[in-house]
Amino acid sequence: MTKRYRNLIQKITAPSTMQMAYRLTARGKRLTPGYLAFKEFDALNLAAIAADMAGGDYRPGVPNEFYVFDPKRRLISALPFRDRVAQQALCLVIAPIFDRALLPRSFACRPGKGTHAGVKLLQSDLRRLCQSDASRMEPALGLAEGKTRVLDDASRRARRLYFLKTDFSRYFASIERPVLWRLIEAKISCAATLRLIEAMVPRAGIGLPIGSLTSQIFANLYTGATLDRHLQQTLGEDYWYRYMDDLVVLGESSEHLRRVKASIEEFSRARLGLRFSKWQIAPVSRGINFLGYRIWPDHKLLRRDSVVRARRKIAAYRAAGDDERLTKFCAAWLGHARFADSRNLIRSLGLTEAAE
Repeated sequence: MTKRYRNLIQKITAPSTMQMAYRLTARGKRLTPGYLAFKEFDALNLAAIAADMAGGDYRPGVPNEFYVFDPKRRLISALPFRDRVAQQALCLVIAPIFDRALLPRSFACRPGKGTHAGVKLLQSDLRRLCQSDASRMEPALGLAEGKTRVLDDASRRARRLYFLKTDFSRYFASIERPVLWRLIEAKISCAATLRLIEAMVPRAGIGLPIGSLTSQIFANLYTGATLDRHLQQTLGEDYWYRYMDDLVVLGESSEHLRRVKASIEEFSRARLGLRFSKWQIAPVSRGINFLGYRIWPDHKLLRRDSVVRARRKIAAYRAAGDDERLTKFCAAWLGHARFADSRNLIRSLGLTEAAE
């Protein structure tokens, strides 16, 4: 992280950026009171926000805080519409800057990445690492026998391949802001932009609120510019995959992965103030729980808890006769489920017609 960016505030508060931020923030919010109130004088409101951001007078409003319980209890901070526009304008400019500081195997909140890209790369690497060398087979083998040998050899190699899976405890709430700010200032030198970021993310204290665009970008940067580089550049690991606080590392022995685990655990605790909530080292043949799927070299399934929650929601919506919520849920869930080997599961839930 060497190049530092100056004179960014003009881009952030430019009319074109503010208009784009307004359009992006309004998606899915056009019936909310916040949007309707903002829209009545949207041109004046955008100009006022831009002036406050450029002049150092911007102060965020009070967020609406609430808990969600899917799959675990999380405190969500929903900012007023005006503040979401301001964050969107800031992120339109700074997100590409910080994205260039991340390594290709980080998949959270990045253009062209995401959960499916992470799953695809992990399974692709598993197949390649577990693939047998067909040239080792005896020429006298018949086709059917040859196929059996390939599968048997791949199965043996899968048993020899191991994975390390880690998860950080209370990741967003544990981020040390002074450490984060050193990473931010390593890339940005524009004083006005730093003042704007500070209004949204104070320099002192611990934790980032869940639900803000800035939190997604900065939480990704927090380990992306530090732990990822320790893994790849210091430890020399080639096969690792991270989505925010979820990390998977592949290795040829459990002993090697135990050393990797000890190194990244010490690095995270000493440099970032992060601690593991859980970790696992196991053979790849058991399947890797990552990004909502259980992944093997030749197939992938939905996680059991995801299937249980889906069954309960579908049953509840059907019992209540709430067809609208059922349709919305099924549309979203099927997009996730179809990415796995789930034809029989979808049929068992009575969603065959929706899946066609």
